[in-house]
Amino acid sequence: MPTAQINGAEIYYEEAGSGSPLILSPGGLQGGLSSSQPVMKALSQAHRVIVYDRRFGGQSESPMVVQTWDMVCQDVLGLMDVLGIEQAYLGGGSFGAAISFGCAVRYPERVRAIFPSNIAGGVICDAYLAMKLFKSAEMAMTQGIKVVVDAFDSDDRFAPFMPERAQYDPQYRQTLEAMQPEDFAQVMRDTIYALFDGPYLTLGMSEKSLQGMRTPTLMMPGNNDIHPRSVAEQVHRLIPNARWAEVRPHAEEPDKYVHRVLQFLSEVEAS
Repeated sequence: MPTAQINGAEIYYEEAGSGSPLILSPGGLQGGLSSSQPVMKALSQAHRVIVYDRRFGGQSESPMVVQTWDMVCQDVLGLMDVLGIEQAYLGGGSFGAAISFGCAVRYPERVRAIFPSNIAGGVICDAYLAMKLFKSAEMAMTQGIKVVVDAFDSDDRFAPFMPERAQYDPQYRQTLEAMQPEDFAQVMRDTIYALFDGPYLTLGMSEKSLQGMRTPTLMMPGNNDIHPRSVAEQVHRLIPNARWAEVRPHAEEPDKYVHRVLQFLSEVEAS
């Protein structure tokens, strides 16, 4: 099982193909790589494709610590360093899109181009995700950690941990339940402030940061309350020379997504 030791976490990853490297960051609060499976094989026909479980998702292992935008971007750069990748294309949907933006702003010399999709943001998005974390904290303090672990549906991508894994992996569940309720609740509260307490137009990105981007960008919008089209349109107007594609999330239109992404990356390489 391929893993990389990065910033105190053991990050599980998979890769396929050869050529210029492309990294897909998964969405959701915890981020499991299974969301990338519908497009990984097709993209790997032209690129070295790397997908990974974020530190709180899938088969990765990490202490339950405060999740910050710096941390999720540092994890991507750490994975690149372990794999000997100097520069990569970055993509991802929802939270994964935010990671692509964040890496392009923080490490522009390491990011050749980005293709974020299903752009998340806005008041409903922030309120919904923050409430997930807040209710987890409140539940831990009033009913205990075991109740929190059992409270989420197994496929809830917005849980602060992997509820599905908690059902089949006794050691994972035991580690979660060993946390003191006060410590768990504090991590949830601090994560809310770290992720959402800022002048963010889209997750983790201010207008000023977006205006300062110079990384080639292809944007694909979302179409629901968590991923409002209006947010994607505003982001598109702010990023200099950003391109736009009417492509639904890759899980819904994988063939169309792959075609447009490969077309964009070919154009970037040709330039």
